[in-house]
Amino acid sequence: MPLNDLKERQKQLAEVGRIRLGQRVPGNNGRMRPEKLQTLRFTSAARHLIEEVARQYGGEVRNWQGSSGPEFEVITNVSQVPVYVARQKIDPWYEMWGGGVMQRRCDGITEAKRNTPCMCAPVKESAYAAGRDLKPGEVCKPTVRASVMLADVPGFGVWRVDSHGINAATKGLGGHVADWIAALPDNARVPAQLMMVPHKEKHLIIKNGQEKVETYEFMVPMLFIDSVTTRQIQGGTEAMLEAFRAADRRQVAARQLAAIEATAAEHDGEKLTEADVIRLADKVESIPQLQTLWNEARDDGVLTEAAKRKLQDRAAALGATPKQPAQERAAADTPAAPAAEPAVEADVDEPNADALWVQIQAAAGKRKWNSAALEERICARFNKPSDEINGWQMATFLAEVEKGQIQ
Repeated sequence: MPLNDLKERQKQLAEVGRIRLGQRVPGNNGRMRPEKLQTLRFTSAARHLIEEVARQYGGEVRNWQGSSGPEFEVITNVSQVPVYVARQKIDPWYEMWGGGVMQRRCDGITEAKRNTPCMCAPVKESAYAAGRDLKPGEVCKPTVRASVMLADVPGFGVWRVDSHGINAATKGLGGHVADWIAALPDNARVPAQLMMVPHKEKHLIIKNGQEKVETYEFMVPMLFIDSVTTRQIQGGTEAMLEAFRAADRRQVAARQLAAIEATAAEHDGEKLTEADVIRLADKVESIPQLQTLWNEARDDGVLTEAAKRKLQDRAAALGATPKQPAQERAAADTPAAPAAEPAVEADVDEPNADALWVQIQAAAGKRKWNSAALEERICARFNKPSDEINGWQMATFLAEVEKGQIQ
């Protein structure tokens, strides 16, 4: 094996489990038969991973006998999960398996293992001429595979998705997105949604001179990548990667906000109290979550001095230490500046943006500005939203608010 091939394999993450679209159940004849599912099924030898999948997406963890030994499985309550996709080849093949071994692999023209013409074509022609249906396992099945990383499940590894059927190979995982994924930069991790999409097709069946229409319903696995526009793709690799990073930041912020909202929902729709704010402050895990709780407390009229002290203490614990008096004086003396970043000496550290943001929100609360009003003033001052201004600009904004220059 060439050394380059070994190095390429070394870059690949270990497979920690499978994402399956069906299961095997006992048939009327006592034999096991495949059964398609409406939701995603996960299997793995690592019980803690399956338990985490069940916690995130529902379902009951059960023992399962895999081909390689005992494993665990869960049939979730969802047909869609957020994932990350790395560069890989998602090539559709015609495959035949038997005894746990791949017997054939063909592209429809050449059987790759033996380098001979397709071995299924004569069988299909013979069955068609005889007016009979093909038997299970008589010819190869269209097969496509992809590896994804689950966005919200801990673990440094990939989950493999296998799908069989011509639609999965041409419209689903093996569709047009496959070529695009194969051309990704080596360091790209693309946020996407893995979805089971229902399909229905009608076919005219002619058998023994009789014609009838049969309807087929099935689920097709698809990767939806909606975090980048065509313009960004055309802008080159760096523009595309920045679009991915921006989309990822938005998703993280949305999950943090949802976590706060879910916690606040424990109050059955009632407004927060001072005690609620003090209790919830210990549960937040990031500055954006703390900012959300601050805004909600202010909007509900319970941003008391005790609540402020608790939130400020939590901000300090999270690393957003308030500015020292000398820094505050420097911020207060900062003159009005254009939207562009001010020039500073190389040995002067940028003010702590997280700490300043908490102070800005406090100043907004004193003036009865809601979140929309605050954002409007920031955009008017710097011609950019609050999540794009730096610590220097936050210090300037806070000083101008305190001086009454921004009303």
